[in-house]
Amino acid sequence: MEVSKLWFFEKFVIKKFFAPKLKQKTNFFRLLAVAQRAWLGLRDALFSIKNSETNRGLVMIIQDLIDQLTQGYTLSKAMENHNYFFKEEEIALVESAESMGNLPDILDEIAKELENSQRINAKIKKAIAYPIVLVIFSIVAVTILLIYVIPTIVTMFPDQQSLPNLTKIMMGISGFLQRTWFILLLIVIGIIFTYRFLYKYVLAFKVFIDKLMLTTPAVSGVVKTYYMYRFSKLLSQLYSAWVSPIVSLVLMGNTFTNFFYRKKAIEIKENLNAGFSFSESMEWSSLFDPILVQIIHVGEDTGNITEVLKKMSDFYRDMLQTRIDILMDLLQPFLMAIIAVVIGVIVGSIFLPMADLVNVIK
Repeated sequence: MEVSKLWFFEKFVIKKFFAPKLKQKTNFFRLLAVAQRAWLGLRDALFSIKNSETNRGLVMIIQDLIDQLTQGYTLSKAMENHNYFFKEEEIALVESAESMGNLPDILDEIAKELENSQRINAKIKKAIAYPIVLVIFSIVAVTILLIYVIPTIVTMFPDQQSLPNLTKIMMGISGFLQRTWFILLLIVIGIIFTYRFLYKYVLAFKVFIDKLMLTTPAVSGVVKTYYMYRFSKLLSQLYSAWVSPIVSLVLMGNTFTNFFYRKKAIEIKENLNAGFSFSESMEWSSLFDPILVQIIHVGEDTGNITEVLKKMSDFYRDMLQTRIDILMDLLQPFLMAIIAVVIGVIVGSIFLPMADLVNVIK
């Protein structure tokens, strides 16, 4: 299908303003699987989903899928025109299902995986929400105390040179914030954008951050478990769809965002080309749990590697949720302690001169 410049503009509009949510994408695959199981044609199924969809971006995507199917394209080829919405592995699974004739099963499998991702994302957001809200409110409270409360309290004392040293330090910080708060705000915004730019375009910086995520205590457990879950789940899905191991590893390498896991997927692909097995390629790597390597070895010997990988993906999914809870349980007291110390110092700088004033009055 020849894509016009107008369609490129429509893609931009969808991505920037009407991007469908993960929940809507999950519902799309779920409804399409149900329609296929009911022996409804693809075009009729897409028409039905489109009529019940409220997201404008997804409606535009479904309409283009319908137009391409009308012109004789397969569903997987039509999905390739929307690779910003459909992932490579999803397109590969659909393409394989079209040739194997088990499209409803694969669509249902994709929907289940998206539901799992949806639950994991919701759990991560819920776990992170409390610390973020706590930090924001703490920053607001500290800013109010430094900019408004401390200067007001200090004006009650005619001889400011006799104030405690802690109060003088806080006054200096207060004056600095009043003069430069706008510049500090711009610096914080600049740091955020600079980080995103460096991580996306500077390989050395990305390698450093990805390495840090794999070596930091508590955080590394969550990251490694997440990638072992994604590895076992994607590989089981692709194997069940009869996608070749080489193509599967290419797709996984493109899916993984961590530099070291992406590099390892490429190394395993090269080892398979050289005649090694999966388990042999994964041995002695700190990126994978030894249990996963042993289970894959057993699966290769018994010929039921797909079922083994499905069970391991369920195991790592549950472990991931547990480790997220543990990480948040560790992080929250740490944040509370830091905030308590900062606010305690500020409050102390306020009450020390007041205590001196009370003593003078007595």
